[in-house]
Amino acid sequence: MRFFLSPLVFIAGFLLMKYSVQVTDQFSGKIDLAEKYLGTGIGAGTYTFWKLFGLCLCVLSVLWLFNKLPGGGNNIQQLGSPTSMVIRMMI
Repeated sequence: MRFFLSPLVFIAGFLLMKYSVQVTDQFSGKIDLAEKYLGTGIGAGTYTFWKLFGLCLCVLSVLWLFNKLPGGGNNIQQLGSPTSMVIRMMI
């Protein structure tokens, strides 16, 4: 399943980075927290937030594709660790 979904998540992240202005205009408007900490004005704040979020989606999708996320393996040794169990419950 991850071989199908991971490229789709990567494409979604890339499109978020490319069309951050259109996403802001159409859906969310300005995000106050992003404007406060990432700066204000043209090309900063909310637009930067959407670009960083898209970049995170791209990185996570590649890690997921190659099974490099923490707790993503099927090893029997990992079944006993609490972190692995928490991640498995969320998935």
